[in-house]
Amino acid sequence: MKRLLITGAGLAALLAAGAAAARPTPFDRLDQNGDGVVTEDELGERGRRMFADADANGDGQLTREEMRAFAQARRAARNPDKNGDGVITREEFGEASAERFDRLDKNGDGVLTEDERPRRRGMRRGRRGGEGGGDEGGDGGA
Repeated sequence: MKRLLITGAGLAALLAAGAAAARPTPFDRLDQNGDGVVTEDELGERGRRMFADADANGDGQLTREEMRAFAQARRAARNPDKNGDGVITREEFGEASAERFDRLDKNGDGVLTEDERPRRRGMRRGRRGGEGGGDEGGDGGA
């Protein structure tokens, strides 16, 4: 008869692996029917807006690989340290800001309209002072 001896560290590793396997990934949460692909019907309004960009092969479905590539590209686009030297120069910062503006300016008219500006969770537009995190006191620090 063979015995299996699991040390405390081994047990912790097994439990962690089981918890990681049971924890749904962002892809798993989007794949509502569990068929291994995400379709546009499985996404909410925000997801539908990014679907076309992420669907690299244009087949109307997102695979894990397409989602991973899309997320990596978005992270890279948001990183202003273009030369990877660990510091952000004024030039790199300006370039990153201009690139972001161009991405947001959907019709290319050089103006960001209300429908082109990104929506932030928990922020209220047009409110100053009081609740909502606006300019506390409303005097601009004067």
